[in-house]
Amino acid sequence: MSRFRFVMAVVLVALVAACSGGGDVSSSDPAGSGNGDDSSDESSEDLPDNCSLITAEEATALAGYELELGEDSILGCGFLPPDSSVADVVVNTARLEGDAASVASDGFPNATEIIPVAIGADTVAVTDPSGDTIASIITGDGGRFVELAIVFIGIDPDDTARIEEAAQLAVTGLERWQG
Repeated sequence: MSRFRFVMAVVLVALVAACSGGGDVSSSDPAGSGNGDDSSDESSEDLPDNCSLITAEEATALAGYELELGEDSILGCGFLPPDSSVADVVVNTARLEGDAASVASDGFPNATEIIPVAIGADTVAVTDPSGDTIASIITGDGGRFVELAIVFIGIDPDDTARIEEAAQLAVTGLERWQG
């Protein structure tokens, strides 16, 4: 997946979050690649099945309410409340150069703050444009990045314990990818 494609996926997740209920980030990938990017330099075998990185039970524990596994799409793998078409937790992956902060600043140009998190090799939390909630956690190691888009679960940027809980889940997903 190219940097542009990953950044666009991150921006689309942010747009869905900003619209508070618009769009279905759990729709299936018609190309069947699992990541929706058959035209990039990376083959789909280079990226994991996003839905294999965290479980519905782990997403539910983070959210504090029931979430069900959706389907992998270009935006990642969504975990949705029952009977919802909007994912509250989305997992996405990419192979990129740089560090988590640069990936975050490219993907979230309107973020109020990019917060370093002392979990994993290279992890940041990204606020939404208003600065009221954490939009995503991005963690990386060796050019592999996992994004956990979590804007709908409403983690306060001052809630270090909740940010670290979300960061640990993203790092767990990265560790599963690394094998």
